[in-house]
Amino acid sequence: MNKGLCFKALMIVAVLLAAAGAHAAGEAGSVVAVRGKASIERDQKRIEARAGNAVMVRDIMITGAASRAKLLFVDESVLTLGENSKVVIREFLLGREKAGSSIFNLIDGKLRSVVGKNAFEVHTPTSVAAARGTIILTETGVRNGKKYTTLIGIEGKFLVRSSDLRFPGEVEVSAGMEITIFEGEPLPLPGPASPRDRDRLLEGTDMTGFEISIPGPLSVVVGPGGMVTGPLGGFRPDLGLSPYQQPVRSTTPVNIDLIFSK
Repeated sequence: MNKGLCFKALMIVAVLLAAAGAHAAGEAGSVVAVRGKASIERDQKRIEARAGNAVMVRDIMITGAASRAKLLFVDESVLTLGENSKVVIREFLLGREKAGSSIFNLIDGKLRSVVGKNAFEVHTPTSVAAARGTIILTETGVRNGKKYTTLIGIEGKFLVRSSDLRFPGEVEVSAGMEITIFEGEPLPLPGPASPRDRDRLLEGTDMTGFEISIPGPLSVVVGPGGMVTGPLGGFRPDLGLSPYQQPVRSTTPVNIDLIFSK
């Protein structure tokens, strides 16, 4: 291997080591897209959210009117917030030998969750949904003077329970099903999803075409002419998944002479 390729390989190792240090310090993922205006509350300070920003445990992500934001986490989970939404990254633990866990609190608004490798929970004022390897649409707010949460399964299955301890038990929601939980009321059974609700929440959390490119080379391939490439994730424009659904390795800009395949 010539000196140029050795230098490139060493730089890639340096980037991965730097990313590992960042995650150990509490970094859970990054912002991959913002449409309109969004902000991050951290340590009682609010900063404007931009593509490439790190997302930390206990951060609060907020979107404004006619705005959306997409977050990619290191376990390959993707959260997309609709307008006027607020979500708290309550807990994020990435296991080395076994699956980790992540907990998000959706305080208000719309959320599309593409659940990755971690055991995943999204809490709202009226419900708790638990899943792994699933796609869930969630909306929470106030209807007819009562807090409510609507959850719709798009892929896979997930379990739902009431956040009110007076109503124990849980129900399973599968793809194509919908459930709405009102405060102060027992947990209902899920039913077929309303096409109107499903399409409204899909459209309200769609970010297709707004993602930034985040390379995630876990292995290095040297091609013709010394081009260095790495494997990239799949792309599902119909579901709005990130085109690079790989763990985020670093959010620190590094200027090195690398070309990643598209």
